Amino acid sequence: IVLASLAAPWLATVDPISINPSQRLRSPSADHWFGTDRFGRDLYSRVIYGGRVSLVVGLSVAGLATLIGLAIGLVSGYLGGRVDNLIMRLADMQLSFPTILVALLIDGLSRSLLPRSVHEQLAVIVVIFAIGISTGVQYARTVRGATLVEKSKDYVHAARLIGMGPLRILFKHVLPNVLGPVLVIATLSLGLAILTEATLSFLGLGV
Repeated sequence: IVLASLAAPWLATVDPISINPSQRLRSPSADHWFGTDRFGRDLYSRVIYGGRVSLVVGLSVAGLATLIGLAIGLVSGYLGGRVDNLIMRLADMQLSFPTILVALLIDGLSRSLLPRSVHEQLAVIVVIFAIGISTGVQYARTVRGATLVEKSKDYVHAARLIGMGPLRILFKHVLPNVLGPVLVIATLSLGLAILTEATLSFLGLGV
């Protein structure tokens, strides 16, 4: 699927956005392998080119959510105390809302604040931002738990004793040791991000 999406210009049979009213709602044939839609557009070509959008959104959402989760989780777990309690209560509030609902809210706000022409140009970026923000909290809780474990280990205490600053300890010692679980979550959430983007598009609010 990934290779087919990357090779879309060579594998597509026709222009995916060309409209041919005389070919509306045709069944699969030698000319249109997946048939046509109600505008006469070739579904096979649209699926292949659409795969590019899905892959870009999925990978970008996973990357954005990972960055957000790492930043929040590291700070929350390392500082602890009131900062940790405040961040985690805010995270719990966001987790109480479904991901698709938060994404719909952010997408709706962007549509109301941005001119229509600007929003159409930034549609992919808005979708990536909406889904990334709504899923980043899940990463943060995992990172926070791993950080709580790592910061109590001897190598962190030793780094403090030799005068190493908190930021250096976080990025040089703690971060590499909490990346494992985060990469697993990012891999699993890649498909969920694509499904969420498809849901938004089905509702008329996506790309």
